[in-house]
Amino acid sequence: MLEKEHNDEEVDPRDGAGLLKRIFTAPHKNIAEQEKEIRFTRTAQASFFFVLTVIFAMLFISSLFCMFVNWGPWHADFDEYWWMSLLPLIPSFICLRIAFQCIRHAYLILTPMGVEIFPFFKAQENLQVIFWSDIHHAEVEEDTLKLHSSEQETSGTILSLKPIGKKNYHLLEAAIQGRLKQT
Repeated sequence: MLEKEHNDEEVDPRDGAGLLKRIFTAPHKNIAEQEKEIRFTRTAQASFFFVLTVIFAMLFISSLFCMFVNWGPWHADFDEYWWMSLLPLIPSFICLRIAFQCIRHAYLILTPMGVEIFPFFKAQENLQVIFWSDIHHAEVEEDTLKLHSSEQETSGTILSLKPIGKKNYHLLEAAIQGRLKQT
């Protein structure tokens, strides 16, 4: 009798699920020591996409309302082309999906190893890690985070903090400064 090989690969829990569950959920990945990392998500970008979602949904609702009260610009044609009012649902759905993506996935992660930076597109492939040993000092100015590699500030990394929202700037700065004081 043949036995299946045991693979340690993670299985996507969404396999075999319905379409809506696959779209609105992400596979859960176990993080070895999640209590040792601090995540900053794209909350400011997510709120922008939620607003766009509401605008497109309201456009859909208002066009349907116009159909029922005959306020449409093409009174007779509007009854034949009622399905056109469904078109704003497409960008509304796309914006909602992007907003969930922004909330669910991190922009910056402070780990014991260093600062992990995730770009918006292809985050797993284009991940950038800056080790704590490579950071001499850091500063937060307005909407930017500057991670300097030398005392003369001739090299380093500059990051925009606009995706994470202004309320989290002081938390990020305190976390980075606290970690740099430990080394």
